[in-house]
Amino acid sequence: MVKTNGKRVRRWLWVGVLGVAIAGAGYAFLRPQGKPAEEKNKVKTAKAEVADVQVRVTEVGSVEPLVKVDVKSALSGKVVELLVREGDAVRKGQVLARVEPDVNQARDLAQVKNAVHEAEIGLTEASSTHERNQGLLGQGLLSAQAGLESETRFRQAKANYDAAMDKYRIVEESGVPIAVAAAGTLQRLNVASPMDGVVIRRPVELGDTVMSGVSSFNAGTVLMTVADVETMIIKAGINEVDIGKVRLEQPVKVGLDAYPKVKFAGAIKRIAPAARLEEKVKVFDVEIAIDRQGAELRTGMTANIDIVGEKRQKVLTVPVEAIFKKDEAEVVYLRKPEEPKKAAESGGLISSVFAAGKKDAPAKLDPKDAWKEKFEVKEIETGLAAVDKVEVVKGLAAGMEVAVEDPTRPKEKKDNE
Repeated sequence: MVKTNGKRVRRWLWVGVLGVAIAGAGYAFLRPQGKPAEEKNKVKTAKAEVADVQVRVTEVGSVEPLVKVDVKSALSGKVVELLVREGDAVRKGQVLARVEPDVNQARDLAQVKNAVHEAEIGLTEASSTHERNQGLLGQGLLSAQAGLESETRFRQAKANYDAAMDKYRIVEESGVPIAVAAAGTLQRLNVASPMDGVVIRRPVELGDTVMSGVSSFNAGTVLMTVADVETMIIKAGINEVDIGKVRLEQPVKVGLDAYPKVKFAGAIKRIAPAARLEEKVKVFDVEIAIDRQGAELRTGMTANIDIVGEKRQKVLTVPVEAIFKKDEAEVVYLRKPEEPKKAAESGGLISSVFAAGKKDAPAKLDPKDAWKEKFEVKEIETGLAAVDKVEVVKGLAAGMEVAVEDPTRPKEKKDNE
């Protein structure tokens, strides 16, 4: 009798241990491990909604004078006088600086001047000989051949003189001091202002060596920049992806970093016909005329421009991130409607575990096509595009849910997952 009771106790102990083991296995099987796989692979979505679409292009530009000229020296040499400073108002023809030519330039000037003297001497001699021979020819004391040769030498001497004087005048009109200097003085080039304006930049100092601005080997050294500061404009570079939203005479709002509360109105007056490369990005230069000139506008200031474009009200829109290109068509990844969940089978924890084991597993999709369980590709037609949203003309209805990231691309795994 005692043995029988002992066996019963051991039997019930084993049943209890087995039950605990099964319950533990079921809990371990059903307990979420870290983040659920569904949450890890969740794709961000947004709903198509009715809203306004306003085209805007914002860029950063700079305040620049409408007209400015870089003043350069016609000769290479040393700066020996600087007669104005940055900020000084100057008149057209006013001497801004004086440059002393270097040895090579001085030698070239001497050659031009000496060529004129030599040509003048040759012309005087040829002219006297020609006049004398003409008299002898008239008296029959000189042959016709000798008279013809005399006339030819005179014409050659005249052509040489004219050529030497042309070179002299070209140098003289450029402001180069080619005339004979007074005793005890040096030849110095007067650098004059080409226009009325204000000196906004003077990058050279007294004693600096400058290069000629008329040389064919380099662009020359800028002595000063003179600008008309009465008329200021805004210059900016528009990204090539936004240039299609910009047109001539389009209204622009301009703000300055230096004066945040001051706003200017303007309009686009010029769009460059060709792009240029700026930090590996193609941009088109635009010029914006300002309606009101103000004392706040100074050369080089940072200007924030807001170009206001077309607007459409109460149209169907989706976020810009939801539009994808596929086979030259615009598509969205439309979320499929969820299927209603089946009622859970009755029974306790252990019976649920066994039911899950008996249930046939659904056929698994290729990992590359797993996104097709929840999304489908939908071709659409778009209209006006703003910075954050795009008008949908055809293919969607309000309330439809679309992916705002590509569900076909696997998400990067994080270290803490």
